[in-house]
Amino acid sequence: MAWRSAIADDPPYQRASGVWTLAKRQLFIDSLLNGYDVPKIYLHDLRGKHPTRVYAVVDGKQRLTTIWEYLTDEFGLADDFRVERANLPDLPDGTRHPRPGTRFSELDPAWQRVLRGTFLAVVLIQKATPADIEDLFSRLNNGEPLNAPERRNALGGDAVELVRRIVEHRFFRDRVPFGNQRYHHHDAAARIIVVAQAAIDGTSMPDLRAKALDRFVREHRRIPAGQRRAILRDVAVTLDRMHDLFVTHDPLLTHRAAPGLYYCLVRDADPSWLAPGLDALRAASSRRSSDERLREVAELARRRPDEPASVARRLELLEGWMREHGRDPR
Repeated sequence: MAWRSAIADDPPYQRASGVWTLAKRQLFIDSLLNGYDVPKIYLHDLRGKHPTRVYAVVDGKQRLTTIWEYLTDEFGLADDFRVERANLPDLPDGTRHPRPGTRFSELDPAWQRVLRGTFLAVVLIQKATPADIEDLFSRLNNGEPLNAPERRNALGGDAVELVRRIVEHRFFRDRVPFGNQRYHHHDAAARIIVVAQAAIDGTSMPDLRAKALDRFVREHRRIPAGQRRAILRDVAVTLDRMHDLFVTHDPLLTHRAAPGLYYCLVRDADPSWLAPGLDALRAASSRRSSDERLREVAELARRRPDEPASVARRLELLEGWMREHGRDPR
């Protein structure tokens, strides 16, 4: 706890905070109070390499965050918490044992000392390159349910760094209605990069399924600087247009594959029909239009959101519908 401000818990390869449910956090504190063994914490030694941080968390972020949260009274013990008599520490006579719902400040001082004095097994990683750390993070989390974009983010390399840069664009903050807690913005940005690369290469609609994105990241660990700048420039131009065309937390972007789909549409569209066409589509979506083309778009998005043929067909249907319904009525 004393070192909290010196420990970086958000290095680029890490997952977002808050992944553990309340029940899982309560169970972890239960394990500490009852003397159960818990997994090791892996820290990267940053001494001499970072101006303000001494360590970075490679594995154990949720455990450390849970300890910090409990010690600052952010949650109480579970409703079914009980002290395991066989594991009782050496306590003074008259010590009040923890009860369900007890927060740290409500613990008997003797139990507070027990928790504060609990030793954690820590592995300190030294003389490691960023690539070493990202590889280790990926390996350590193989047995835990990292989702596809989290695993991809942990691979590192130039393609992953491009994804991280693109996610910082205001479009994701202002217009995308789903959050980034499990790196869903990174997933959408990865699709956009693959589409941008295909446009630069002059190839057809690429495969945007998870395995194809993983393969792209692995095959593009090194991207020439000029090519990286070209991708960032092209993506920024289109995302700027999308920020102007879409509304705050736009309902058209609710599906996680939608930003990539509309990126393709906006990048090549004629501005004369695009803005009114999106307005018409937003209105039709709000009243659940029975139009056959929109129903086909929705069905393809549900069944095969990232297959090249599905994306191409939805783009064709959407462009046709928006050109027709987005015309100026005058």
